[in-house]
Amino acid sequence: MDLREVALVLIGGGTGAVARYYLSGVLPVYRSFPVGTLLVNSLASFLLGYLYGLIFWGLDVSRESRLFLGTGFCGGLSTFSTFSYETFSLIREGEYLTALLNIFANVLATIFLVFLGFVLARR
Repeated sequence: MDLREVALVLIGGGTGAVARYYLSGVLPVYRSFPVGTLLVNSLASFLLGYLYGLIFWGLDVSRESRLFLGTGFCGGLSTFSTFSYETFSLIREGEYLTALLNIFANVLATIFLVFLGFVLARR
């Protein structure tokens, strides 16, 4: 593992996490709907899609930029961006059933794990 690459992911991830913290905190909850969370998940998904769209359409994006922006910043901003990109890739590749399974598995698993963590924290 290259320490320079690890540093890029670390700095990008920290920056993304701080952005998530700030954006989630400044936006109000609207009728119990977490607007800030929706914003950061949507923003991270858009940014990751944009980055990999640039690569897909032929722009030479360096490995360092991909690590800092994609893995680091978008990962720190929201891990949801990776899930969204992977689902989009499955759809783009015509793997509709797998994409649907990916959506249900991720959404149901994460909701279940939030519930499980909540219940276990109570003990």
